[in-house]
Amino acid sequence: MSAPVTDPLDQGGVQRLLVIDDHALVRMGVRTLVMQQFTDVYAVEEAGTLEQGLALLAQAQGRIVLVLLDLQLPDAKGFAGLRILRRDHPGVPVVVLSGAQDLRIREEALRLGASAYISKSADAGAMDAWVEVLRQHADGTSPPPAPSAAPGAAPGAAALRTAQGLGLSPRQVQVLELLLAGMDNQAIATETGLTIGTVKNCVSSVFLGFNVRSRAELLGMFPN
Repeated sequence: MSAPVTDPLDQGGVQRLLVIDDHALVRMGVRTLVMQQFTDVYAVEEAGTLEQGLALLAQAQGRIVLVLLDLQLPDAKGFAGLRILRRDHPGVPVVVLSGAQDLRIREEALRLGASAYISKSADAGAMDAWVEVLRQHADGTSPPPAPSAAPGAAPGAAALRTAQGLGLSPRQVQVLELLLAGMDNQAIATETGLTIGTVKNCVSSVFLGFNVRSRAELLGMFPN
């Protein structure tokens, strides 16, 4: 008789925490912190890219209760990863990790639905913030995930719903979302970390899927 298949996410009654960061030292730091102070509360899952994180979330089927997200991933630069997570997993709180000490970035992250914004700095204040965020989510005192900016009325919301039925890939949907936000190819490349060539290919696929020949024609299909 073959041995039963073990689910890597099945770790007893503890909650699952997912850290998405391409730096192994950051992931190790989160795991060490959890082992030291929250070992009976959280089991840590790790991903080095947004794609890997999304795959783990799909596999977990609701068992991941908190995501720690780096803003600078190989496949999702800036707020692209946060937008995708808030759109596809609105019930999972996302804590943004950033090396930038910029109030404008913090405010934008919170506006887009992040439940907290904490620094990657190793100083005592940053470590206290990490501990407090994990404690709040562990004991249920953190606020529920904020809706990302006007999800039902966001520009292109209808287009994104339509895209799901067109067979567009997650990357193509990501580019579509940024197209609808008015970004040109270079801005999309900067936001996502994709090459200009890849962006152009995704734009062409989007146009083909919607049977349009220009940005103006695409935007005209879904007026605000």
